Amino acid sequence: MDFRAALWSDLPLEILEQVLSYLHVPDLCRYRTVCRRWDRLMCDPKFGSLCAQNTAKRDASLFAMRYSICGRRHEGWCFLDVNARRWYVVKDDGQGIRRNFPLENVRMDGGLVCQYLLNDLRPDRIIVYNPITQTHRKLPCTSKYFSKLTLVVDNISQSFKIILFNIPRKEPPILNTPLKLVYDSVTNEWKTSTNPFCISSGSKLLGSRVIFQGYVYNLRPLWRYNLVNDACENLDVPIRGEFSSACFVVSANRLFLVVWSKGGGLGFDDGGPSWSFQLSELKIPIMTRELLFEMPTADVVERFETGIKNRIPSLPEISAFSFGNSILFMSKSTGITAAFDVVTRAWDWNFPPNPLEYLPHEECEWVGEQMNLLLPCTPW
Repeated sequence: MDFRAALWSDLPLEILEQVLSYLHVPDLCRYRTVCRRWDRLMCDPKFGSLCAQNTAKRDASLFAMRYSICGRRHEGWCFLDVNARRWYVVKDDGQGIRRNFPLENVRMDGGLVCQYLLNDLRPDRIIVYNPITQTHRKLPCTSKYFSKLTLVVDNISQSFKIILFNIPRKEPPILNTPLKLVYDSVTNEWKTSTNPFCISSGSKLLGSRVIFQGYVYNLRPLWRYNLVNDACENLDVPIRGEFSSACFVVSANRLFLVVWSKGGGLGFDDGGPSWSFQLSELKIPIMTRELLFEMPTADVVERFETGIKNRIPSLPEISAFSFGNSILFMSKSTGITAAFDVVTRAWDWNFPPNPLEYLPHEECEWVGEQMNLLLPCTPW
């Protein structure tokens, strides 16, 4: 960006606001130091709302990822700008989000993060958090237990909703009265809802579950739950053999399965069985599974765990995230990232190294999603 003073000082304020409102929040926070005019502008809640509205018009290019060293508390946030191929790091002050909070009980959307502490009736068991400002809001306590959570942010009205719901833990389902509880930030109240509701495909739930085209898909065994009709059905898609670390990913409006699959022959140095890292598409209407790629363990180690000394012979832990028409794969131990385009089936390894220096020596746990961020001045 050209920062010549004469160029920017001559622009009308309305044009300046529109131009800057399309930039990423981490960059805008740094640009506050350009001049007092820009500093005042980026502290204005109206400008924060404009940024949220304009960035919502395009696909988010930032991946917000919460990181925590194994056996220690939550450490902070990393933001990967996939388009610009750039990392941002925000260390946490430990005030806004619970330490030692289970990473899998987190949902993200529209610059906000919601954490849900299951099996706990304390008033602050549900917290909505802004990782940029490290401020949080404690929600009113609910009197019932719900196993699943999703967060929906409306960037136009600067409001958000949280939906808690129960789905069966196994098939056949055992449900008394299926309940959905909806929190509205405008009214600051929870309301029970039995009406159909729509949640966007790709919303990641706990474990090996994902929302796709109005259904919650579950693995082991493979079945799906209709969010509208509160009904379950088994799916006769061929998923056979022994597998590990399986998860669903929704990309390009298609449903994929990422899994370590056990094969024949020898693999690890200790003479154990051979495994391969696989990506498959589940074509539900015709009940088939198409293998997109299969990577032997040795290749995964070479590509994703370069630089690790005295490596323990075990399956590399690789996280998978949906982004546009691609799926991002990231090593939990090195942070090495690569993207696989599900349309062209081409790999892209041109990503910068993870900025956390300790990753090659100590495994790190991640949870993250594609979203935009909010300026500190943005009301929510």
